[in-house]
Amino acid sequence: MIAEVGRNLVALSLVLSLYTGVAALGGIRRRDDRWAQSAQRGLVATAALLGAALLLLLLAFLINDFSVRYVAQHSATFLPVYLKISAVWAGQEGSLLLWCALQALFGALAVTRPSEKARALAPWATVFLSLITAFFVAVTALLSNPFAPTGVALTEGQGLNPLLRHPGMIFHPPALYVGYVGLAVPFAFALAALITRRLGDWTAAIRTWTLIAWLGLGVGLLLGMRWAYDVLGWGGYWGWDPVENAGLLPWLTATALVHGAVMQEERRGFQVWNVLLAVFSFALVLFGTFATRSGMIQSVHAYTQSNLGPYFLSAIAVTLVGSLGLLLSRRKALGSPATLETLLSRDGMFFLTLVVLSLLAFSVFIGSVLPTITEALTARRFEAGPAWFDRVTGPQFALLVLLIGICPLLGRAATALVRLRSRVVLLVAGAVGVPLLLAVAGFTEPVSLIGFAVVGLAGVVTVGELVEGTLTRSRRTHEAPLNAFWHLIRLQRRKYGGYLVHVGVVLMAVGIIGTRLYPYEIQQTLQVGQPFEVGRYTLVYEQFRQEFVDDHTRSYATVSVYIDGKPASVLEPRLDDYTSIGQSLTIPALRPMVREDLYLILAGWSDNGDMATFKIVLNVLVNFLWFGGLVFLTGGALALWPRMQSRLWSIVAAVLGLALLAGSAWAMWGATHGRVEGGGVRPLVGQEAPGFRLQLIDGSSVALADLKGQVVLVNFWGSWCPPCQEEMPDLQATWEEFAARGVGFVGIAYRDELGAVEESLATFGTTYPVGMDVGERIAGLYGITGVPETFIVDQEGRIAHVHIGPVTADVLRMELDALLGTTGD
Repeated sequence: MIAEVGRNLVALSLVLSLYTGVAALGGIRRRDDRWAQSAQRGLVATAALLGAALLLLLLAFLINDFSVRYVAQHSATFLPVYLKISAVWAGQEGSLLLWCALQALFGALAVTRPSEKARALAPWATVFLSLITAFFVAVTALLSNPFAPTGVALTEGQGLNPLLRHPGMIFHPPALYVGYVGLAVPFAFALAALITRRLGDWTAAIRTWTLIAWLGLGVGLLLGMRWAYDVLGWGGYWGWDPVENAGLLPWLTATALVHGAVMQEERRGFQVWNVLLAVFSFALVLFGTFATRSGMIQSVHAYTQSNLGPYFLSAIAVTLVGSLGLLLSRRKALGSPATLETLLSRDGMFFLTLVVLSLLAFSVFIGSVLPTITEALTARRFEAGPAWFDRVTGPQFALLVLLIGICPLLGRAATALVRLRSRVVLLVAGAVGVPLLLAVAGFTEPVSLIGFAVVGLAGVVTVGELVEGTLTRSRRTHEAPLNAFWHLIRLQRRKYGGYLVHVGVVLMAVGIIGTRLYPYEIQQTLQVGQPFEVGRYTLVYEQFRQEFVDDHTRSYATVSVYIDGKPASVLEPRLDDYTSIGQSLTIPALRPMVREDLYLILAGWSDNGDMATFKIVLNVLVNFLWFGGLVFLTGGALALWPRMQSRLWSIVAAVLGLALLAGSAWAMWGATHGRVEGGGVRPLVGQEAPGFRLQLIDGSSVALADLKGQVVLVNFWGSWCPPCQEEMPDLQATWEEFAARGVGFVGIAYRDELGAVEESLATFGTTYPVGMDVGERIAGLYGITGVPETFIVDQEGRIAHVHIGPVTADVLRMELDALLGTTGD
């Protein structure tokens, strides 16, 4: 039922989108508003039909309708609701349907209620947006329909790709699609402006749509980076994968378009630039779709089997040939390019910014397609790896950051020198002071210091502009600085939102410099209980455990982390093994800090977990990247934020925006990321034993401090634990031998019931003091992850020996004799 209704909705939307394009063209040719209105209503109806189809597909996932083949391939009954939602766009068919629905929706919103400047361009924009929608719907309906039936009765599905079982996958693909789809709007209006020869105001007409697309791509890229960091388990966040680059390419050209549009709206030229940027941005969107779905470009993110490549390649060719041909035919309407006063001017800096962004996009594009092209031409594949991309794009990104610092210093050419002189202190503080401070902090790599000088200049100048604007308004209006800053943001959101974007880029650049130029990675095999030194970190492998969850086995390795010898946290990297599909997923554990992240990966194990191999990565300054990303998104949201007449709605929108930012911050730093919540860290040998007071079963109590000056054996055990039962006779024998020699014994029952403990003590004839660890408070102090565990404390209250697992009387006798300075009989 759902499959049949869904197919009909998609087919009907294809017919309607084609009608919309024809009706819009007919209205233009006949100059009949009735046709134009019919076309607009048709675009709205197309959006409604595709939205209904998308909701129907979501319903199929929620009710486990495996008669729909796409649902059977990407879902299962045990999946939680949030994963069933993300499964809607987890595969090619569903993602195309989402694309179609968003494309029709954006098209309808753009042309049904156009601004005053966009109204004259709306008819032709409707034609192009309808044709774009029709193309994607045709591909979905005829080649990749998500409502294809299974053909057989199924009670269970194959489940979701393990790589996509992450909360971020709910937001990452839709955010990218918002960016991709949004860039169709400036493309359509650019062509409409060329056809109508109304080239003066078209950038202002689509300013909001350009910002929406730019921000959507930015959010999608940041979420994708974080997903790779949290899920893929290779230690990094950006591998220059072709599909990763497919999202970056249109973002770079959209960034250039945002800057070029500013200059055109100020009547300062850049008309040809902006038309070309709109065209190439949309062409790169199609290239990204081609890269993901053609099967010709190898990537972990690409769909493995697809026959859509030729269709998208043809669409790219039609887009470029048609658009550039139209551009050439309108050379006279575009007029002569504006003459720059000098490169040391605002116009000159904007021009350089557009050039650098375009060169960056070209470099990334070449690196992405180079392996495929070389293989096709020479039968030998040249891989442009991360080192190639870093070497080629690194200097270009550095120049881009430098321009962020220089642009605010320059007004028109006549005032540029004056502005430079007035800000010489800022220049010195940024370019010299920042790298000097970082050098003192230990960052002494020469190339990194050059990068920090560029970043420091850009950051200090940009923040200086924010501060100067705030103080100027505060002096003029006698407002408090914070109120003055808030009013500046409200009155000039575009300008000051842009400054915040630049601050975010500068912070992200710090993170990129740190992770790229100060890499640290090592692989080490450890035995249970074995410590390993990594800089100021000490890692101790504590235990290995496994559990079966739904359709996979989870293998955990518990590692205690010490910083400068002091307990810090407990990490549990894990490996998820999906034997039914032959896939394994490595989930890292993180210990984030301002200076670096400790990134721990479980690479393998042997001897039933007695030995485990870890990949240890230190990602230096990486949190500047994530924090800068949040600042970047905040600035972009401010630049895009609508002006609302109602104070209530303004407050509601602000609260929602802050909630989204808080949620993003929590996802990056508040989630556990493999850290054991509430788990203490086992004290190392030589450290002071944590103090405690224990209520004993006989009603009395004992405190470790009361036994100061004695050797004390502290044993954590459980009546439910077979290894604990094995060692109890040895412990009792040791107690009977050493009690008279002043050795204290304390047994601490872990996660146990009083009745079971009393029964076990009676069974084994245990007479040394035993108590219940209510609330696992003492176990937390000692970092207990399992039992039995035994600690021997010397006369000075320091840990002398630690035993993980059962211990024998012979071993205890040898250690206690050594501490007492005697030899037992």
